[in-house]
Amino acid sequence: MPAINLDQGPQTLSLYDVVGQRAEGQTYFVTHVGFHDADNQSIKSGGDVSAVHMRPPLEQGKTIKVHVAGHVPFTNDEIKEISGWIAEITDEYHKEGIDPKRQYVIHPPWKDECDSNTGVRRYRRYSCAGFVFDGHRQVDIELMQIGADALPNVERPTIISAYPYAEQYPMLLHKYGLEGDGPWKVVLPGYILHALNRPTDQIRQEPYRAKEGDEQF
Repeated sequence: MPAINLDQGPQTLSLYDVVGQRAEGQTYFVTHVGFHDADNQSIKSGGDVSAVHMRPPLEQGKTIKVHVAGHVPFTNDEIKEISGWIAEITDEYHKEGIDPKRQYVIHPPWKDECDSNTGVRRYRRYSCAGFVFDGHRQVDIELMQIGADALPNVERPTIISAYPYAEQYPMLLHKYGLEGDGPWKVVLPGYILHALNRPTDQIRQEPYRAKEGDEQF
């Protein structure tokens, strides 16, 4: 299964398939992605699935409504690697007692917070797309190119579509890494689905280059 619009009909999802949620009233705009954390489950568009995802906070075993999904056939060893990574990230948050909002960042898609004296990483902050992206990196899959010259510009109205609360509280954008009034080079959830909408060999060997319009899927 490549990435798929679940409006086309029910699909059976595997452990750590990517699941995506669309914005209400914006038919194809993907606002959120995470990992499916059950196996061999049939799901239809708008159905609830168990997921591990960065809300914030990082949530496991709670349900989200899903409208799109993407699949890479992981080996058993790769599944163990991703499971171990999720446990490590979770342990870091618990050990440090991190406030849920401090787990999150929009730009860059992930950011390490380190001890000021030793330089040792205390925990890693994520966007929802960054969490899924980094999960694939644990098994040597670079889903997409994320250099500033490789990402399309994202204008403020698109950011507001992804983060509606920011219209009322614009300082939150600054808090989560977006300086100024835009445009910005941001990894949006829809990009992840487009990166997965390719043959498996290509996904594993060639990072996807996002283009304007890929926020929709």
